[in-house]
Amino acid sequence: QTADAGDDEYSYGFRLWSAGFFPEARQQLTKFVEQYPNHPRISFGRNLLGRAYLDDGMPEEAARWFLRNYQADKNGDRAADSLLYLGVSMIAMKDTKRACIALAEFSETYPAVATGRLAGEYQANRAKVKCS
Repeated sequence: QTADAGDDEYSYGFRLWSAGFFPEARQQLTKFVEQYPNHPRISFGRNLLGRAYLDDGMPEEAARWFLRNYQADKNGDRAADSLLYLGVSMIAMKDTKRACIALAEFSETYPAVATGRLAGEYQANRAKVKCS
């Protein structure tokens, strides 16, 4: 524990997710998001909550969190990640049209991230769908 209770709550959720305890991570991250809606790590929390659903085979619920995080603050620390993973969720749901929309918006809105930090993930997922 540190002097930042919100950061402690988020960090615990991250450790649970990282260890593959997805239901527990979702519970912890939901607690963080609800109790600390203005915390500096809120974008991280909402995005990781989406990942905890996606990684546990629940892409529809994941998509809701990714979209929520992206729409809440398009300049948030993990807004770009959420938009990319919204596309990944749509691919998992076999919704090619929405996957293409999300992936196109990701590359247009965050070109530096699409060619930098998340380039590999973007290209791998872009290759999974045929967009016109």
